[in-house]
Amino acid sequence: MFLFRSLGHKHLNGYKELSKHAQVLTLEATEGEEVYFPTMSPNGKPITYTVKEGDKVKVGTKIGARTDFEVPIYSSVSGKVVASKNIYSPQVGRPIPHLVIQSDGKNEEDVPLKTVSIEDSKEAIFEAIKQAGIVGMGGAGFPLYVKYNNVSGINTLIVNGVECEPFLTTDFVVMQNKVQELILGCKYLMKASGASEAIIAIKVHKDEVKKAVLAALKDEKDNIRLQEVPDVYPMGWEKLLIKQITKKDYERLPSEAGIVVNNAQSVISIGQVLSTGKVVSTRTITVSGKLIKNPTNVICPIGTLATKLIDACGGLTKEDATLIPGGPMCGNSVTTSDFPLLMQMGSLTVLEPLKLVEEPCLRCGSCTAHCPAGLQPVEIRNAFIAKDTDRAIKLNVMSCVECGLCSHSCPSRIELTQCMKNTKRLVKFKLAQAQPKK
Repeated sequence: MFLFRSLGHKHLNGYKELSKHAQVLTLEATEGEEVYFPTMSPNGKPITYTVKEGDKVKVGTKIGARTDFEVPIYSSVSGKVVASKNIYSPQVGRPIPHLVIQSDGKNEEDVPLKTVSIEDSKEAIFEAIKQAGIVGMGGAGFPLYVKYNNVSGINTLIVNGVECEPFLTTDFVVMQNKVQELILGCKYLMKASGASEAIIAIKVHKDEVKKAVLAALKDEKDNIRLQEVPDVYPMGWEKLLIKQITKKDYERLPSEAGIVVNNAQSVISIGQVLSTGKVVSTRTITVSGKLIKNPTNVICPIGTLATKLIDACGGLTKEDATLIPGGPMCGNSVTTSDFPLLMQMGSLTVLEPLKLVEEPCLRCGSCTAHCPAGLQPVEIRNAFIAKDTDRAIKLNVMSCVECGLCSHSCPSRIELTQCMKNTKRLVKFKLAQAQPKK
């Protein structure tokens, strides 16, 4: 028993050998193929599109913006806008209207953004980051520029290349192939934040990435360095990562500790976009799992349907399969592959369906011992069953990062993670009802 502290992590079988050395596939949009852009942000706020049916676009044409954070959205193909379609959205959890662009197969490009250099002002670099339209490419999809808006007291930039979810190897592949863009992105973000150092964090045993980054840093005079961290899950969670690297802690945001954290591919994208003026129109996504015939990483236009990605990897070895947009620990399974790739989506994982029989709680404390946020998942579950939101709030349920470790470590196979998610929704609903009506 862990009586005095939470262990907070666990080594998992990563199954990364399935895809990390496989040849990367590149899928271009062919004539007549359609790509899809959702009309709703991850937080439920609407996305406003400025193009209409019949309009012609190129790769990089601005087509709209999120209404919550003013994040511009750019076309990933050249072609024309056609009628919207109602298809499934993993981020919303139900079918919603999507803007549809039909490719002409030409992949003609716009270069809509101004380039900036490292020598430009902090303000100019921040504005370029804002106009880039990049969201966090590690899964959350939070607008990248927000972390650099009027920041002060930042000393350290941490580049999160840990990629601790099982099966995912997209960061592993991209960091090797675009290491110069990675270093350039660090420099831009150091200038934007005022950070005096950048730390590129990877897990131990990522020898290919380590070799590439160290070679790129050999003659660098800026204060950028590589640091390896233990191969445990969820080391990619920024709070655990910061604690591991700097020994610092904080309440709400890393900026309280003078730190800003960005996913490695987000940093690489900054290096590319700000130096070329070309927007992010494609991304590399891991398509893997025990039921994928040929697991690998695929480069494709944003908005490509998951069905096409799975087919490009040889399809499934069995019809009865569980499809997860994202990794198996944090992701939620879906019942269709007819949904589009989003900028923040790093993987499609296909696994054997699990038929688990839940048993009574043993009161062993394993869920608490492994929770990286130091919570008591089984007590929160009891509060949820009793609909006792006040107790759930006292138990700090809103600090749950939904990493899945409580369910994974439970010997009784209790689905604690889903219960934590449901409890958070219940608490959010109660707090929203308590707000005074305007």
